[in-house]
Amino acid sequence: MRLISHWAFRVFLGISLLLAASCGNKESQPEEFNVSGIVLPSSVEGVAGEPLSFSVLGGHGPAASDQVVLTGSKSWSIDILSASEKSFSFLLPKDAVTGNYSLSVKRNSQTKAVGSFRLIVKSGDSIDPKGSSVYGQVLCDGRPVAGVVVSDGVLTTLTGEDGIYRLGSEKYHGYVFMSVPSGYEPLSEGILPRIFVTLEADKTVPERADFALVKADGQENHTMIMLGDIHLANRVTGDLNQFDVFVKDLNAFSASLSGKVYGATLGDMTWDYYWLANNFGYQQYLNKANGIRGLTVYHTIGNHDHSMFEVGDFNTVKEYKKLIGPTYYSFNIGKVHYVVLDDVECTNAASATETDDNGNAGYKRTYRANLVQQQMDWLRKDLSYVSKDTPLVITMHIPLYKPDGTYRMLTSSAVALEALLKEYSQVHLYTAHTHTTYHVDHQATDHIFEHNAGSICGTWWWSASETPGVHIGQDGSPGGYTVLDVKGNTLSWQYKATGSNPDYQFRSYDRNGILLTPEKYVPAYQARQPEFVPGLWGTSDTANEVYLNVWNYDPSWKVEVSENETPLEVSYVSVKDPLHLIAYTAKRLNKGKDAGFATTDDTHHMFKVTASSATSTLDIKVTDRFGNVYTESMKRPKAFDTKTYAK
Repeated sequence: MRLISHWAFRVFLGISLLLAASCGNKESQPEEFNVSGIVLPSSVEGVAGEPLSFSVLGGHGPAASDQVVLTGSKSWSIDILSASEKSFSFLLPKDAVTGNYSLSVKRNSQTKAVGSFRLIVKSGDSIDPKGSSVYGQVLCDGRPVAGVVVSDGVLTTLTGEDGIYRLGSEKYHGYVFMSVPSGYEPLSEGILPRIFVTLEADKTVPERADFALVKADGQENHTMIMLGDIHLANRVTGDLNQFDVFVKDLNAFSASLSGKVYGATLGDMTWDYYWLANNFGYQQYLNKANGIRGLTVYHTIGNHDHSMFEVGDFNTVKEYKKLIGPTYYSFNIGKVHYVVLDDVECTNAASATETDDNGNAGYKRTYRANLVQQQMDWLRKDLSYVSKDTPLVITMHIPLYKPDGTYRMLTSSAVALEALLKEYSQVHLYTAHTHTTYHVDHQATDHIFEHNAGSICGTWWWSASETPGVHIGQDGSPGGYTVLDVKGNTLSWQYKATGSNPDYQFRSYDRNGILLTPEKYVPAYQARQPEFVPGLWGTSDTANEVYLNVWNYDPSWKVEVSENETPLEVSYVSVKDPLHLIAYTAKRLNKGKDAGFATTDDTHHMFKVTASSATSTLDIKVTDRFGNVYTESMKRPKAFDTKTYAK
């Protein structure tokens, strides 16, 4: 009896352990996360705050306990409203707007991507197209916004009291955009403002495109940061790493500012040759630029943002329009009306086939600085809604004027633009393209003040690549950006060098210590020595001259220098910046490479004084047009080498 009981106990114990192990293993295995068969149309229409449904065919849809992760203008985790074998639904967020979205399904800690689609968010109200081909509504917090300017780039109209607009559009550009009214901001996708809707249907088919705004108080005092010539291309210059340094600087600087802060590029964010050569185009640029925090950045197109692989002006911007936005548009912040223009007209009749310095084909395309008639017609309509005492800030890539005030733009186009803008009492034009800084003040005649606003990339990111710590443009201006400060309808500006404090506004050179010879600076490649032409700096001089590069200078600035409290006469000189000569040009030539199109330019902001002694200390005082004072106690002799000036 005892033997049987012992045996039975052992059997019972074994079975119990097996069952326990089996149950334990079952509980330790995660439930299979199988989601498949969800049908995502390329385009989906939905109403904010109401259910949005998707079909499930031949697969496994989400469970009722799952969540949907919807990512577009922002990201939401949304509970499943209902789920069956054939479909599932969830509530579309109230702040969702028309745009491109990705959809994932989340179960506990696991997330499975499903795909992407275009979401067209409609208000709960139906709208009668009334014969229009493009129509829609502008809403803020679900309420209509009246008086908003809406355009397709050809036709322009206003929303009514119900927030509704209608256009008999030919859909030439394939989009419709709004001019953001003062007191509001658009939603954003990364750094990009969502101010436009891509049109998909044929021009004969009525198509609805709605816009969403959010209220924005405190805009009258704001800052606009102008970002010229970024030129990201993933090149041997280490441009992506250098750009990260710029982004860190910009993020810290913008965070230090009070009030509303925005950004605007001035063109050439990319470099079309490297779209294919390095597989680095608009999307890759955006991936990097989205490291910029807290700024909505309005974009201006540049010549290198036009495709060299397409023919004619229209085709060269097709991809830009899809990924970045309209090539010309407007928006309002506080009391200022901002206008973005495309003054690059591509004129190539065939795909570019010229070669670069390394023999790579397809390097250039032909273009000219011009505002095509369709754009001028649009601008005239856009400005018809703007009072003549409103400050205008206009961005475009290629300057209207050369540094001497003569036209850089095609004369007929320049004259037409001046005539249109002359009606406005205050016009500030911000441009780039030259990788230099200069100002042209035509306020007295045409009410236009042009600011060629410097470059983020300096010498196409080359100078700091060749000489770490010396990141400058061809006129010696440091790589950086212009900061526009707006107080009501009063505008002021300052140049901010990347990595430096805003009070860094000039650089001093002791002429006695500068002698730039090919033998000294291009010793390794004698065949290139004749290409090193330092001009003034190529001869020895002990006349006690001191030179000052004041890169953001305009005629309203004052440059004062004293020696032992005795004022010295200050004169303007046109000369090459010596630091750029040794930090970039000489370094390139010494490697057997020419300087290409990045040769050292004459500056338009160099000044000279003559001291009485080679060892005296000079007190330098520079005052800008707004009364800001920048000083240096220049101890001499001052060494001239790249280490002295590296930042």
